[in-house]
Amino acid sequence: MIRGLYSAASGMYSLERRQEALADNLANAQTPGYKKDDTALRAFPSLLINRIRDLDAQGKIPVNGAPQLPGQAVPIGELYTGVYAQERIPSFQQGTLVQTDQPLDLAINDQDLPEQTINGRQVKPAAMFAVQLQDGTVGYTRNGKWDLDANGNLVTSDGYRVLGVDGKPVMLTGSIQKEDLRINEDGQIFVQNGNQTQAAGRIGIAIAQNPLDLRRLGGNVYQSTTPLQINQNPAGVSLNQGFIEQSNVDAGQTMADMMMTVRGYEANQKVIDVYNQSLQQLYTTGKLNG
Repeated sequence: MIRGLYSAASGMYSLERRQEALADNLANAQTPGYKKDDTALRAFPSLLINRIRDLDAQGKIPVNGAPQLPGQAVPIGELYTGVYAQERIPSFQQGTLVQTDQPLDLAINDQDLPEQTINGRQVKPAAMFAVQLQDGTVGYTRNGKWDLDANGNLVTSDGYRVLGVDGKPVMLTGSIQKEDLRINEDGQIFVQNGNQTQAAGRIGIAIAQNPLDLRRLGGNVYQSTTPLQINQNPAGVSLNQGFIEQSNVDAGQTMADMMMTVRGYEANQKVIDVYNQSLQQLYTTGKLNG
């Protein structure tokens, strides 16, 4: 009986964590470049239940077909011991590109990146923008909604400096207006000054061969245990100026998943209520007999 309580409680805890992930996804449904998290639920190892075959009431060995020996283990079945939320797994599926006509809105399209076989399974690489974090380390994001700070640095909406192909922050000096900037699909930045066009830098693109190895720092930024190589014009990746990549969160499906999660939570809660009533009756019966 106590095992049933533990199984139901583990189900409630796991569904609670899944609901938290779904709520985070829904809250970031309008965040540019946000990648949703899927919660992986795993079952605890099941137990094989056996009983020990004893002698019968006459002291004889019971025989059912094949000879049986006293003390021999007889299999009964499996006992499942609950479920747990193992981890959140980000989904790097391409989001929809929406045109904004803003000169510093930039979207990555990496659908043409070929899949690779890693540890026996097909994995789709992901292209990311490289940014400089507050502590000087390098982070990776798909957020292409940018602006210029007071020093002429190209920064994300969170204030992180965008890195170029040389691994250094992209700085646009002089009296450059963002309306004069042109960024081609290879990430080259040009400044239009009258009839003259001047090169002003190049956006660096980092390719995560196995994006599941990335660790979410919070918000829309990831970090890698080993620095990713910042590529110049990687094959299968194109940049789109004047577009932003929407999050890949399906708001309708997410709300439906949240409702199903609540129903599962309530079902486990009712199981615990039933066990609680049974224990109360057992306690009352034992108290009266005692």
